[in-house]
Amino acid sequence: MRETPLSTIERNFITQAVKQNLRLDGRKNDEFRKVTINFGADWGSALVALGETKVLAQVSCELGVPKSTRPNEGIIYINVELGQMAAPHFESGRNSELNVQISRTLERTFKDSRCVDLESLCVTSEERVWLLRIDLNVLNHEGNLIDCCSIAALSALLHFKRPDVSIIDNDVHIHSAAEKEPIPMVLHHYPVCVSYCLFDDGRLAVADPSASEERTADSALVFGLNSFRELCCLNLGGTTLTSSTLLLQCATRAARRAKFVVDYVKETLEFDKNAREDNKNTGFTECVRLNQITALAENRLSLRLRNFKMQETNESKKDNEMETSGNEDESEEEDSDAQKNVVAIDSKSALLESNQSNIKWVPDDDDAESNVESMCSENVADEGDESERSLSQQVEKQMRKFSKKESKRELSRKHLQHDASDSEEETKVIL
Repeated sequence: MRETPLSTIERNFITQAVKQNLRLDGRKNDEFRKVTINFGADWGSALVALGETKVLAQVSCELGVPKSTRPNEGIIYINVELGQMAAPHFESGRNSELNVQISRTLERTFKDSRCVDLESLCVTSEERVWLLRIDLNVLNHEGNLIDCCSIAALSALLHFKRPDVSIIDNDVHIHSAAEKEPIPMVLHHYPVCVSYCLFDDGRLAVADPSASEERTADSALVFGLNSFRELCCLNLGGTTLTSSTLLLQCATRAARRAKFVVDYVKETLEFDKNAREDNKNTGFTECVRLNQITALAENRLSLRLRNFKMQETNESKKDNEMETSGNEDESEEEDSDAQKNVVAIDSKSALLESNQSNIKWVPDDDDAESNVESMCSENVADEGDESERSLSQQVEKQMRKFSKKESKRELSRKHLQHDASDSEEETKVIL
């Protein structure tokens, strides 16, 4: 299945947004996405999420024969799998250009920089060494796969522990975890990849690009750095050459980012170690139970607007002023109506008038009358003689208003009946 191409409108929209220091997911040009790391129950298994880009890493080892050129060193293999689970246009079992690029960059970052102590993987010189294999399975592709894969590979290597061995009569015996404690890996430094995309003929650099930004950018810039700010790998690909000043600025920012990521990996490793020592539940199942791993853990908003302000026209301002003035008038009227609304209670009747003139309440039962009388007696007992007089006056006013309304209703009913009789006579004459 081919990848759906980006339209010219989408490309122009992304480039114009980048020039205004805006991005589709709400970030600025120099902002990175959030990194989350979860370790599995087995040694050397890690799930890393960079935004919505997710990679599962697993480190395994086996005994093998060393190379003739380096008989005292172990061997590291890095395998990256891009299947249709990550994106529909990926084909499993075939090495695409992106697959080769990620594998070569990771090999230069981890193998050529000599971050792993390969001599510690030697069992017997020229005969038996440990063969390490790092399998990286991309679960979801939302841009910047190289950074996510590098963090996953580093986390899995630091989390991995190989079994201990002993040589008895020229035979290598591998001990289980119950017999001897597994041995952790020895790393001299912790390298991490940091990627940038260049726009506007190499004048603007965007950190941690998304999938659409990678396809729109003129070129890509990848730094391989460790926590000591040492450069392990540098890869510049594309059609645009950048300036030296922008290159140095990106390098300094990438060094800070690499140190932050390495410190975060160490914190998560320490947390996992303490959980295992306390005999707590660890692994991906526990992460799923705690809702730390989900299929879509981020908000899938295609567009987030930052600093969005509406410019009001003169007409809209006038309308808003009219609405506010109308609301103030209504509020004043409501206050006056609230003051005018009075509950009128008598020994034989009770009336409640609200803003609507048609609403009334007249209890007919004797129980209701007795309840009203008891409420009235309690309220009147608390108030003085003046309140009784005012209450009686208010009741009289309400009763007068009610009698007037009833008379008006009766007159309207008579007129309606008279009109109906006239219409019946006219219909008879016509027939």
